[in-house]
Amino acid sequence: MKSLLLFATSCLLLSAAFGPPLLAADPPAKEQGEAKKADFKWTCPMHPHYIAEEFGACPICGMDLVKLDISGAAAGSSGGPDRPAIVVRPETLQTMGVRIAKAEQTSFGRIIRSFGLVAENERLQTEMSARTEAWIEDLRIRAVGDQVNKGDLLFSMYAPEFIVSQRDYLDALKGRSATRIRSIRTRLNAFGMQDRAIDELERTQEVMEFVPFYADRDGTVATIELRPGSYVQRGTMLTRIQDYSQVWLMVSVSEKDLGFIKASTPARVTFPNLPGREIFAKVEYVYPTVDPKTRTGQVRLVLDNKDGHLRPGAYADVAFEVGSEQRLAVPTESILNSGGVRYLIASLGEGRFEPRAVTTGLTSGRWTEVNGEIEPGDDIVVSGQFLIDSESALRESFHKLERLQLPLSLLKLDASQFAMVDHFIDAALYMHEAIVDGYDVEPKYLDPAVEVKTLLWPAFQHTKLAFVMEDAVKAIGMAQTAKTQSELHAALAGLVVALEPWVRTGAPGHYREKKVELLKDDGSGRLWLQLEGKPLNPYGNGSSTRIMLPETAASEPSATSAGTDAAASGAGLNSMPGHSH
Repeated sequence: MKSLLLFATSCLLLSAAFGPPLLAADPPAKEQGEAKKADFKWTCPMHPHYIAEEFGACPICGMDLVKLDISGAAAGSSGGPDRPAIVVRPETLQTMGVRIAKAEQTSFGRIIRSFGLVAENERLQTEMSARTEAWIEDLRIRAVGDQVNKGDLLFSMYAPEFIVSQRDYLDALKGRSATRIRSIRTRLNAFGMQDRAIDELERTQEVMEFVPFYADRDGTVATIELRPGSYVQRGTMLTRIQDYSQVWLMVSVSEKDLGFIKASTPARVTFPNLPGREIFAKVEYVYPTVDPKTRTGQVRLVLDNKDGHLRPGAYADVAFEVGSEQRLAVPTESILNSGGVRYLIASLGEGRFEPRAVTTGLTSGRWTEVNGEIEPGDDIVVSGQFLIDSESALRESFHKLERLQLPLSLLKLDASQFAMVDHFIDAALYMHEAIVDGYDVEPKYLDPAVEVKTLLWPAFQHTKLAFVMEDAVKAIGMAQTAKTQSELHAALAGLVVALEPWVRTGAPGHYREKKVELLKDDGSGRLWLQLEGKPLNPYGNGSSTRIMLPETAASEPSATSAGTDAAASGAGLNSMPGHSH
């Protein structure tokens, strides 16, 4: 078999006019119906311009092909945004960090945000005042902050009125006049003597010179105006004991929002200075007045404070939830916005994803109300959807570009341009022959084909031919640097995949005339080009299938003109040395 020693100089020799190709793919397997074939094709995520009729592996990079919509909507689409559904491999999903959640029917309403200040719960206060002139003795509490328990002795008090009234009470007990006993007991209470002290008087039957006063509740001394032996007048406030196990939160609410809030309205309270502290409470009371200066009203909440960390005067953020009702909601982070259109990425199972258009309503916490192409229980992507959406949008942009560009069969190339493109075909034939005959590929023999892209790029950079040339050059570069037979196989497969659209839809009749055949290895699905004859599989000893080329293409030059150009140049594919086996 002759080698292609003249390949390096073929740039000047090849001027045969090749007609433009019409990529009329061979019908897929018979079990695939025509309707299914018309609905979608398959493409490579890394090489979006590669389009196949059947699912398989990308012959360029080996990635699994993904479904590509060709009818303007994704397969199985329910009318989502103009983006196709895509398929992502399981290992890729793990790398993306994709997390799935469900659209749920949940109860929430409008959120009204405000602020509040912690205050003492006035219902848990005990204030003790002097009801007669007296002197303080045996003072057990000395400073603000002293802790007391219910029943603890606070102090004792000496007052003349107590001594006189106690004697009268003991006399009444001896006379056993119930009316008189009740009257004098009422007088002792009026002077401030507690029932516990009066009961002790009845038990001992002795007048107490210093009357004891006990704590009515557990709490903390909040105010004290006493000193041992100090004199107090009637009406003097002696001490105030405050229980801080519950506190009030006084919330200022805008006048325009005040009408939405009523008793039992739920609220979520957070404290900027207590990270992680979140309390859910309900409105206890809405004050009936509005401050004319701030135009706000007051709303009161009761908060548990067993640990004592909520101190009066502390600031809190408050969110009231009003108008609560059942709504279809999704996690807020799952909603994407593109050009003013909001949508979700729905998970269809088995690594398939599809965008769904939605409209949004109220937001509460991490949930947002949605309406549109979503139903309760639908699986949606909560995290990683930006990567999925980017891949979907990228594929659609290539898809739209493909539809907008002229078919290869309608491109206008002159005879010299056709001859230049033929360098890619000869490169594929040369690589096939080198593999089959067992000799090394000389990188310098492939340089003329690489230069073709530079020469033709200004004229065809915005056409489908640009995709063909770009991927052809990449594959040739792989062949020039290939170190192993498997790398050379991959380079040949990548080159033929890049050239396939040109061969099958650019000038298929011309390549038939020049006896160029396109074949496929049945085992791996990889393609190769060779001259007409016995199939010589470069990928092994497996069986192969010829892919028939159409007779003509719409814009293919006539056989006469092509022959004239070929004769003028003195060279053609079927006349090159080294191509006969």
